[in-house]
This record gives sequence, C-alpha cells and structure tokens, in this order.
Amino acid sequence: MRLYGNDPEADKRAFLDEAHKEGLEVIMGMSDYPYRQMTGNCQTTKYNCYKQLKEAYAGNLRNGLLGSNNQYHAAIRKVIVMNEPELKMPNRKSAMKFFVKAMLSAIDGMIDAEKEAGVTGTLPMFTVGVRGCPCATCSPWAPWRGA
Repeated sequence: MRLYGNDPEADKRAFLDEAHKEGLEVIMGMSDYPYRQMTGNCQTTKYNCYKQLKEAYAGNLRNGLLGSNNQYHAAIRKVIVMNEPELKMPNRKSAMKFFVKAMLSAIDGMIDAEKEAGVTGTLPMFTVGVRGCPCATCSPWAPWRGA
C-alpha cells in the first residue's frame, strides 16, 4: 500500500497496526509541505532540504513509525523522500544541481533524524518517485536530456 504525503504530527500507529494485521506492507511518502509550502521551504533555502526534512521525518518517527524498541513499525517497507521531483524542482538544464542537492540534503536530514531517535534494527529503503513519460518533448526533464 502506498501513502501519499502525511502530516508529521498525526499519529500513524493505529493505521500501521491495522495494515500489518491485514498483511499489508506500507510505502510511506513524505509530504510536499517542506519542499514547497511551509515557511522556509526548500525552494527558499536554495534547495538545501536538510533542516526541513529532518524536522518532518523526526515528527513521523515520533508519531508511529517507531515502536517502543526504536525499531521501525513492521508494516513500513519503503519511504518516498519526494514524489515527482521533476514537477517541484527548477525545470531547466542548468538547474540539475538543485535536484541533486535537494534529494541528497533531504536524505541526509532523514538519516540524521533516525540517528537522533536512536533507531535500531532493519531500516526501510529511501526512494524517490519519478514519473515516466513516453516522449522527450512531453517531459519536464526534456531540457536536461543530453546534459
């Protein structure tokens, strides 16, 4: 089961418990809020997303992703760091560095949130959900091709 976005302050335990009880594995997605909407979002910090994602992910860890043993909930399999970044990052060939900076700084923040929470055990995979497009002219990535 894939979840789009989330509120780091909302408790996810009951949902994850029920998903696990029903034999479902969960792919949780981070919200666009720290990337685009919050005051001090990633776009306003020149795509350094470390602080924003560390704070958001720490909230998720506190609110259901971790059990009392500091291990991830058994239902969690993957975490989508950003969904469709090609729609959120600057869309020009010279801006590819911003995409890379945003993703790496976000992942660094999330890993540091795990370390500060004392996470143990098996860790879920972090991933980025990039959409596909059948032709070079219809994709926001088209200007970057051949870079």
